[in-house]
Amino acid sequence: MGAKLVMKVLFTINSDVDNEWQRWRNNEELDFPTHILWGATHLSRYGIYVDILPYEKYVGLKKLGYSLKLGDLDQQVRVLQQHSQYDLVYSSGQTGSILLSVLRGLGLFKTPIAVKLERPFRDNLWNRILIGILVRGHDKVFCLSKRLYNQLKDDFNISESKLELLEWGADLEAYEIERQDSGESPTEKVNGSFVMSAGNTQRDFNTLVTAFEGIDYSLRIYCSGNVAPSVNIPPNVCVQYKHPTEGRTLTFKEILLEYQKAFLVAIPLVIPVGMEDYTNSFGLTSLLEAMAMGKAVVMTRNKQIDIDIEKERIGLWVAPGNVQEWQQAVTYLLEHPEETQAMGERSLHLCKQKYNLENYSAKLATFLKDAQK
Repeated sequence: MGAKLVMKVLFTINSDVDNEWQRWRNNEELDFPTHILWGATHLSRYGIYVDILPYEKYVGLKKLGYSLKLGDLDQQVRVLQQHSQYDLVYSSGQTGSILLSVLRGLGLFKTPIAVKLERPFRDNLWNRILIGILVRGHDKVFCLSKRLYNQLKDDFNISESKLELLEWGADLEAYEIERQDSGESPTEKVNGSFVMSAGNTQRDFNTLVTAFEGIDYSLRIYCSGNVAPSVNIPPNVCVQYKHPTEGRTLTFKEILLEYQKAFLVAIPLVIPVGMEDYTNSFGLTSLLEAMAMGKAVVMTRNKQIDIDIEKERIGLWVAPGNVQEWQQAVTYLLEHPEETQAMGERSLHLCKQKYNLENYSAKLATFLKDAQK
């Protein structure tokens, strides 16, 4: 049961989650973690009714909007048709509310708007204009990282009254599968296990596979075809990138079982030279999944991710594209299984303590109510 209704929110998400949203609303069995719906599933607990706008209706408008740098015109036009029924519009990315923010800044759009942003901006004339429009026309700006929050505040002189830090978290309930502990020691688990790596966006599997040419241990990669490794695949590496019935690598339940059996999780990322300060928070989803499953991680350093895996003692960073560092980090953890196991335990504890969907949703609810004032 949710709390007494205090507001209605129309939510635009910049990815197609229509099927997932409908399955959740219909109380059907889920094969996904609900954090991919960015808090929509939990807001009723705080008296907030949510409708997620279907991702796509007018394909031509969507293409036109992006070509004119006006964002997702398809979604924004439909918001204009419906917004009077809601107390607030919540956009999960700037592409869903650029035009709306212009209209609101001009006083032509009366419904409050909140937006979630994920990556820093280059400090140039276009971005100063864009951010000026975004901030003027949005009642609240939610920053997924401290780096973005500080950049908007310090470099773009945005008032802190407009900004909120909103760190994402995992749907821990979705990862609660029966723990299959064979009673083996950490060393025995190493000898009978594998390193797992899964992901579909900005993945540097070529560097990871090349590193495993020099590591006497198994690596399993689950990915989409467009990021699958193109280098020679050594015998100790298995790559799977198509599920026979669902068009994806593994079902969510299948991937949980792989996480459970894995000794550690590798998250190799493509971070282009010169983009280290401006890239998106790539890898965050995989990191949260590894934490929710209680696994240590080795990960390409991404400045946009607030969770410092070395400071928190849950894993090791490697530099982008550095084969030698991958070999050193993975080998170290393989040779220190007790330490790796302790990293995984700390990882799950940190997720339960801070980086979880309940915490995210509670903060989001507070911020949305503030934006309505």
